[in-house]
Parts: sequence; structure tokens; C-alpha cells
Amino acid sequence: MQLTKKYKIHPTELQKNMLWELSNACTYLYNIALSERKDSWKNDKKSISYTKQQNDLPQIKKEYPIIEILYSKTCQMVLRKLDANYKSFFGLRKNGDKKA
Repeated sequence: MQLTKKYKIHPTELQKNMLWELSNACTYLYNIALSERKDSWKNDKKSISYTKQQNDLPQIKKEYPIIEILYSKTCQMVLRKLDANYKSFFGLRKNGDKKA
């Protein structure tokens, strides 16, 4: 029983460039948010929540024009992914996994 179908796309050169631009913008946003979390922990010993970072998205978009090409839902999903990765990492560390 086949539940999914695979489709192979053949994007044009312009579409490939746009996909790379979007991917780079997502990576850039992820790294900005990660840096913000690290700096907050180093300076204040406080963690930053997903909600705070989500509420700061309009300000971040103004500061970094590369991120303006992303839709708001895409930005929110990038921040959710970062939050999930953070929780997973610290959950593993809390359970004694030193290789995490």
C-alpha cells in the first residue's frame, strides 16, 4: 500500500537561486536567535523563551534586511525548531548524556 508519492522538481536557475536565498535567510535567523540565547545566558544567567523571540521578530526583521524575504510563519517555524533543539539538548544533558 503506497501512502505517499514522490515528485521530482526541476527548478529553473532563478528558482534555484531563490530557494538558496530563502535557505540562507532561515540559517541566518537561526544563528541570530541562537546567539541571542547564548549571550543572554552568559550575561544574565537567564534563558530566552520562544515567545520572547517570536515577539521580537518585527524588530529583528528591521535590523537584518536579509530576513525580510521570509514569511512570518517561516520565521516562527525556524524559532520553534531552535527551541525544540535547545530543549532536546538540555534534556539529554540533564539525563547524564555527556556526548550531547
